[in-house]
Amino acid sequence: MKKLFSVFMILALVLGLAACGSKNDGEGTSQGTAPESSVQTAGDESGADEDADGTEASSDTQEPAQMEPGESSPEETEGAGAKALVVYFSATGNTKAVAETLAELQGADIYEIVPEQPYTDEDLNYNDRTTRATAEQNDPDARPAISGSITDFEQYEIVYVGYPIWWGDMPRILYTFFDAYDFSGKTIAPFCTSGGSGLSGTPGTIAELEPGATVLDGLHVSGSAADSSESSVSQWLADIGQAE
Repeated sequence: MKKLFSVFMILALVLGLAACGSKNDGEGTSQGTAPESSVQTAGDESGADEDADGTEASSDTQEPAQMEPGESSPEETEGAGAKALVVYFSATGNTKAVAETLAELQGADIYEIVPEQPYTDEDLNYNDRTTRATAEQNDPDARPAISGSITDFEQYEIVYVGYPIWWGDMPRILYTFFDAYDFSGKTIAPFCTSGGSGLSGTPGTIAELEPGATVLDGLHVSGSAADSSESSVSQWLADIGQAE
């Protein structure tokens, strides 16, 4: 009987020890390992400061560039053409034909210098030294009056100025024109028509009259070619850097 009781006690002790071991294993699983969802790896910590391609993102921020009042951004000014005006005086129509061709090619505004007292055929008689035109050209101080004026002349950056050649010079009415307007900071591109005398040094004369302007190389068109001057005008524009 005692032997049976001893066996029973040993069996009970073994079963009790086994139950304790099983309980301790369960606590280790729940307390010794952190939940997977709460783990942060080194990659997660740096990822917030990287772009998608793995390069480091800058933490600095740049404020937009501030422009002064009236200043244009590069996008607004890039490719913007200069505002152009074609001015001409024409007594026989030759210079007018070239001026209209030029204005069309450049998409420019056009203005005709009209004398208050129009020139008659008698005034332009080169064989009579007593005619009006001859008398004016022989008088350096002659300034024939112009009818009308140019509105908002300040807006133009380049001014093409056309005229015939009279007795080796611009007509005196062109001197009136240059006296009337301020060309400071503007570009002047002269062109003329004549029977064969060329520019006769008139671009240099214009440079003396308008020292604050840039005077480009001029164009001479023969009077007989005035009605078909597109090719020569286009070439001249390319030569002086003004081709559209």
